[in-house]
Amino acid sequence: MFREIKEELRKGPTTIDELARKLGVSKGMVEDALRLMTEMGILEERYPHGCTAKSITCSFCPVKNKCGIAEYRTYGLKEKTNKQS
Repeated sequence: MFREIKEELRKGPTTIDELARKLGVSKGMVEDALRLMTEMGILEERYPHGCTAKSITCSFCPVKNKCGIAEYRTYGLKEKTNKQS
């Protein structure tokens, strides 16, 4: 399921409900997978700051109508860093 979640996140913003529907699993399973992927360093939590419905990028956001009402978690693929020992 991790691979499928990564593929969906590469396509752009989505919701947990939408991921669950696309993957054919429960919302709880998606939430657990996102938590594990975050703990493993595959994903990072991102919180929208300063989003407004007037922004072009915000017009595609799945929570644009709720932004500012409550804090919504979003996830993105964590950029790989080249660590040298």
